[in-house]
Amino acid sequence: MITDALKLSVYFGESLTIGSMLASDALMGGLAEHGLTCTVLLRGIEGFGLNRRIHAERFPDISTDLPLLAVAVDAPDRIRGALEDVDRAVPRGLVTLERARLATGADVAGAEFPEGPGRAAKLTIFCGAGERVGGRPAYREAVALLRRHGAPGAIVLPGVDGLLGGRRQRARLFATNSNTPMVIVAVGPPALLRRSLAHLHELFVEPVVTLEGIAQVKHDGELLEPPPCVANGHGSRRDVWQAIRVYTRRTAEVNGRALYSELTRRLREVGAAGATTILGDWGFSSDEEPHGDRLGRVKSDRPTYTVYIDRPEKVAEVWPVIDELTAHHGIVTSLLVPGYRERSGETVHGSLDVAEEATVSRRPSEDVGGEAALDRMAGGEMRAEESGWLDALLGRVQEFTRQRGGREPIVRVTLADGEQFFLFAVEAGPGDGFLTLYPHPEHYDELLKVPGGGRLPPRAVIVPHGSIMKMELLARAPRGTRSLVTLRRTR
Repeated sequence: MITDALKLSVYFGESLTIGSMLASDALMGGLAEHGLTCTVLLRGIEGFGLNRRIHAERFPDISTDLPLLAVAVDAPDRIRGALEDVDRAVPRGLVTLERARLATGADVAGAEFPEGPGRAAKLTIFCGAGERVGGRPAYREAVALLRRHGAPGAIVLPGVDGLLGGRRQRARLFATNSNTPMVIVAVGPPALLRRSLAHLHELFVEPVVTLEGIAQVKHDGELLEPPPCVANGHGSRRDVWQAIRVYTRRTAEVNGRALYSELTRRLREVGAAGATTILGDWGFSSDEEPHGDRLGRVKSDRPTYTVYIDRPEKVAEVWPVIDELTAHHGIVTSLLVPGYRERSGETVHGSLDVAEEATVSRRPSEDVGGEAALDRMAGGEMRAEESGWLDALLGRVQEFTRQRGGREPIVRVTLADGEQFFLFAVEAGPGDGFLTLYPHPEHYDELLKVPGGGRLPPRAVIVPHGSIMKMELLARAPRGTRSLVTLRRTR
């Protein structure tokens, strides 16, 4: 099955009750009665909402009211049919609706990402914590698959309750066979994420995924594209909101504090509507090995996921704070939220009447900053004559180096099929209109000796000029990359 869907997200506190029942139990029980395709309850480690108070699990700010996030996905009419039960179960909290494409079973392999406000995509995989592949957790194999096929980053969020495959599963303190739902989120260029879809059936009996179009704004300090904004004259203050999501790790610090914690504190200081952080079990960013908690390590290396949702004009006002705190770490994404309602007693903000698609405006790509992007070197006005193509590129590298005090850049290449790599060396040919690119290998000791005492990577990619979609000159390597060599011309 492939269908348009709505993703329902409910943010509330774990101490919230309805009569003698916890709101979380009432909510997940109500959603289960509707038999939705999948639901999952995630437990947060820090956050704040309308009451402005930060709730955290860390000492000395330990709280008995940590944030919870419930997520449900299904066809729009089925999600709307469950909203009444959501209202009864959660009288105080935030409810959002976002558009997505839902794919299940064998149809997952052929699913396509919908258009979004930016150039990137988001793939969400729903699975059970107890699923195994060859004796290994299936979620870890899924992360390895995503990394192998070029995804820039992924995170696994463990659930404590939920519905998957028509059966409700709840985490138990002493259970050894718990199969509570988990959420695996990967972001990056659609072409790279699409590569993994055809292989999910090898890991899961009945894959369940959602596909969304998003903007990937930053990756480890590098600005990839500007945050989307609503174009003047489109949308309204009543119906369009915006989400910023930050994926990082618990050990990432800013000003001596955990990045996610400093982000929460600063967002609260500047009057943001609210933020919630979930602790992941496993994940990766860039070309680093997947990570989580490891034996023998004092500090937790688990990944974190922070979501902040607010009015687009407030997000634009707050953006410099987010930009500053993610100057070195984290993947930052954004998209517009068509349905948003927050309640606290008699105070109500927003509406769940899903807005029409808002027109998104984007600033020119040169405003992205941070690097010189040689977009479509082979296809546009930036292209030199074929005989001088390589000289023109190396000239740009030299100029980039001169302007930055002699620091040579790292060159990142994106091909038309979505493949992306750091460039070790380049040569003209074979034949007119072709280049031979040498991607940097995984490890330096993989370099091969060649006559004359030099070394080259073990792989060469021969491509026509027109297949090079983008070449970027980076002033510094994204965190976790091993490609610290500069571009060279072999002959």
